[in-house]
Amino acid sequence: MRSSHFLDRWTLSIGHWLIHGETMLSQEKLKENALTSIRLGVEDFQRASRAATDGGDPERAISAARNLFAGLLLLFKYGLAAKVTKAEEIDLVLFNPPKQIVPHPDGSGGVQWRPVGKFAKQTIDVDGIKSRFEAFGIEVDWDAMRQLQDERNNLEHLHPTKSIGAIAGFVAETFPIVQQFVVEELEEVPADFLGPCWRIMLEHRAFFEGRLQECLAAWRASSLPSGMLPYLASIRCGECGSPLLAPSQDDDGEYTCVACGESSPLMSELMEAVVEAEAGSYDPYDGDEPPLRDCPNCSESLFVVADGECRWCGYELEDWECVVCGEALGLDDQHNSGLCGFHAYQRDKDD
Repeated sequence: MRSSHFLDRWTLSIGHWLIHGETMLSQEKLKENALTSIRLGVEDFQRASRAATDGGDPERAISAARNLFAGLLLLFKYGLAAKVTKAEEIDLVLFNPPKQIVPHPDGSGGVQWRPVGKFAKQTIDVDGIKSRFEAFGIEVDWDAMRQLQDERNNLEHLHPTKSIGAIAGFVAETFPIVQQFVVEELEEVPADFLGPCWRIMLEHRAFFEGRLQECLAAWRASSLPSGMLPYLASIRCGECGSPLLAPSQDDDGEYTCVACGESSPLMSELMEAVVEAEAGSYDPYDGDEPPLRDCPNCSESLFVVADGECRWCGYELEDWECVVCGEALGLDDQHNSGLCGFHAYQRDKDD
């Protein structure tokens, strides 16, 4: 009974919107908006990918990412709306509820839990969609979604001319999420549901994955240290943002971007940025030690302090703790023959 009262109160809150002219969402409107956003995103992507002489516009790369990500969220909201049958329940599922739900006396010595205030005018964001999906048993690869959201944010913060290569990866990464949701949750045929956009995304995904696998195979056959291979998926061209980087033909540590043709000797620096992000941030003003140091063996700045190992050449600490007191030894203690600074000092003083 109480849950019924609870729902009634929320429904009344929505009714208050209607009195003041608010329009409720509908399944068909959500579907229409989702398909429109995805279509616009694909059109923007095509326009951004063309050469300027063929009517291309690199600044459309950012709008492509915005439209595709917005379309994906609208598709998710349409999926939620399709789970309910009453019009007012669609709004209950998709709008943010009042921030407070407090007990009120029911007049019979008991309490009723009621929301305080009205539903927010904004629909749910990514976190709200995730929590409702969990409640409805809808499955999505949220790790992939978070990566996609990060990519969208990164694209928006890059200069438009440096987003052309990155948008190709963004579209390719969007494809499997859309495919899985349309097929498994909406139980639709993607080609019918998405129309011509599906064929474009399908062809691009196949092309992109083919080029990416070629790049990875070339790096595996190159002189790149094996310890760096796991980081290849995270590196991006410094000029256009594309992940399609291949070793130069001379195999001299340079990379060539398949997307924009940029060649650079800074492969180790790209790797350094990725490894540093993995190692975590530090505050030198708090006395923290940098997570990465110059390796004494290869001189690359890829020695991970926390692991005591260089990601580039595989050099490891030879002495891990002081043979006298057991104190942990760092990179600067390796010349002390297994002693910490204090006991090395004592040894040298006695000598």
